[in-house]
Amino acid sequence: MKKILLLTSESINLKSGGGLANKAFFDSLMLRYPDSVDVVQIAHSSTDVDHDNFYFVPEISKAGQVLWLLRGRYHRLYQWMPSFLAKHGKEYSYCIMNASTYADTIDMMSDYGIKTAVIHHNYEVRYQMDNRLPSTLFGFTPYMVERNERLALNKAELNMYLTEYDKETIISKYNISSNLDKHVVVGMYEPRVVTDSFDNSDDLALNDKVLAICGSLSGLQTEQSVFDVFENYYNIIAEQYSGDFKLIIAGRNPSEELVAKCNMHENVVLKANPENMFKTIDKAGIFICPVNCGSGLKLRIMDGLKLGMPILTHEVSARGYEQYRKFKWFQVYNDKQSFAAGLRKIVSLIELNGNLRNEIKTEYNNYFSFENGNRRFIKCIESFCK
Repeated sequence: MKKILLLTSESINLKSGGGLANKAFFDSLMLRYPDSVDVVQIAHSSTDVDHDNFYFVPEISKAGQVLWLLRGRYHRLYQWMPSFLAKHGKEYSYCIMNASTYADTIDMMSDYGIKTAVIHHNYEVRYQMDNRLPSTLFGFTPYMVERNERLALNKAELNMYLTEYDKETIISKYNISSNLDKHVVVGMYEPRVVTDSFDNSDDLALNDKVLAICGSLSGLQTEQSVFDVFENYYNIIAEQYSGDFKLIIAGRNPSEELVAKCNMHENVVLKANPENMFKTIDKAGIFICPVNCGSGLKLRIMDGLKLGMPILTHEVSARGYEQYRKFKWFQVYNDKQSFAAGLRKIVSLIELNGNLRNEIKTEYNNYFSFENGNRRFIKCIESFCK
């Protein structure tokens, strides 16, 4: 078999949701096809190291980016790929794109006989419009995103999704009615080696008076959702504990506005850019995921589950975690009443069940561990790489 080319949406060394997702899929491919995987990496991290099987797409100037957009192109991979394929195209049989936004290069792959599979991390149009940041061009180019997403659906040999919700949404939005066997849900899972792992959580009792929120605080959807907690739910937390509680908010690059908002509340502890997320939140007993917009899998919930923490999450963030909704330790809210009720149920559960942490960790490992996730992913890839 010729080699597999993996196109990554973020550095596999970046400690973010996207970075962890890229690393998990990379680890699976390297384990199954150890000498047959090359990586084209779009974004760089300070921890990236050159390897023989890694190719890094160089940055382009600001002027070049503007000109490229005016020509209807969304990413610099489109400019870089032709020369790369002219030199290396005949080495590959398969390409796995870890983002639908790169699908405008599928025809280039086809010219070299390369079959393409696409991993959809979100319903991309909605994600872009809910995250109007420089990295998403402030939502300025949804038609380009929609065009590339449509190309992935029409031209890829296989389309994979992280959640059933995103699969159903995309198939409905684009009126896909044929070849539905080429649309599969693989879910998400942890990388083979989790560098942030914290293995002593079994020894810690769940403290229901310490709550945690974590995520990329520079992301618009996360920041807005944290502000929503302060506006609509913070008083409910304060009333539940009669003011005797601590709320940890942890993540990358919080804005000055968010820092100021946290500093206004003496019960809030802001942990900006923690080196180890697990050790930052391991003393907490309840994990809150407030993200109420966008699509895709909210990967930070995995942090809470891996540590055996009960989850209180907005219904938008519950997508992809449907198998847990039957458990009392996974409470879903969409308004003040359901938030208050969910919090009361979790507090009561912690007080009554001394083995709760281990029960949650067991359920987490049954689905999100590398062993189980790898099995799902490789089953799909082996049906594609045949």
